[in-house]
Amino acid sequence: MAITSLIFHRITRWQAEQPSEISLCEQAAHITADHESLFSQLKKVFQFKAGKFHGHFEEDYSSAPLQNWLKEHLDKKIGFEKLSLLYMNQLKELVDKTSEEFEATIMILFEERADGNRLYIFALDSNSGLKLDNAMELDTVDYLNTSKLDLAMRVDLDDWLSDSDTENPYLCLVRSRSKAKIGEAFTQACAFKSTIDSTKETETLMEVLAGYTKQVEPKEAAQVHQKAYEFCVEQQQLGEAVPLNELSGFIDENEPSKFAEFAEQQAQLDTKASLRPDTRKLKHLVRISGKGNGLSLSFSSDLMQQTILFDEQSDTLTITSIPKSLKKQILEHLKDAKRD
Repeated sequence: MAITSLIFHRITRWQAEQPSEISLCEQAAHITADHESLFSQLKKVFQFKAGKFHGHFEEDYSSAPLQNWLKEHLDKKIGFEKLSLLYMNQLKELVDKTSEEFEATIMILFEERADGNRLYIFALDSNSGLKLDNAMELDTVDYLNTSKLDLAMRVDLDDWLSDSDTENPYLCLVRSRSKAKIGEAFTQACAFKSTIDSTKETETLMEVLAGYTKQVEPKEAAQVHQKAYEFCVEQQQLGEAVPLNELSGFIDENEPSKFAEFAEQQAQLDTKASLRPDTRKLKHLVRISGKGNGLSLSFSSDLMQQTILFDEQSDTLTITSIPKSLKKQILEHLKDAKRD
């Protein structure tokens, strides 16, 4: 991992009816260990983020010109600072079309890697804290929040420029639901177009797993679900798709092609296909949880109809093996209630 270029800009919009303001750095940063450390933290958050979107650049250059500017920069027609300035002006224009307040530090950088160079664009939130100055007086200080990432995009430059596989997504986008219209503005400024239906692929994988484990014992089914979930989480953390044939081999080492062949028969999935499922939804394979009306429950899915029984007709859930700590709290609560 090596940063070749990095620059910070800032965009603020204090009132929804007012246009946003941008504060621009004229020169790229001189890369230090602090920049490398910051990027390392953000990259890790990016990779571990569930629910990312995958896609290509928009084909309409007039409304989404980032890819044109990026090509011009890579062809050495415009400098890195000029590229970032064009992006910031585009982002400001799109943010001003929304009716939301917005404040973020925009960090744009190129990363040089042995297996392919990348461009990252991060929109970073800030937090406020306290510091003790030299006069031993408390003062407020703003700092970048490196643990939260709501808006960011990564471009795999070599994959984009090669055009060897038009189906392979070379863009990866983080967009939190909480950002709403601002998220749409950021997405458009990044010229991002989703080409992978993660929801559909997640549902397909869960349906195939359900069919595959339908005829086996509950304990074996739970093991298959656990292995599938672990493999998908590991692939997500690596920033990679889930190859069906590799998942099949991980599920059953003795018959490594068994699951892939079943998926091909049931869902017409190519055994060489790769999926990008949402691991947040896949978690339902291994844990069942829910809350409401003052009640919160979470338990391993393999306990269903074993020590946790559900009667659909009476709409009741019966726990036949209560955890010791829970039982102790219940008994203590009942004793206290009797005293009152």
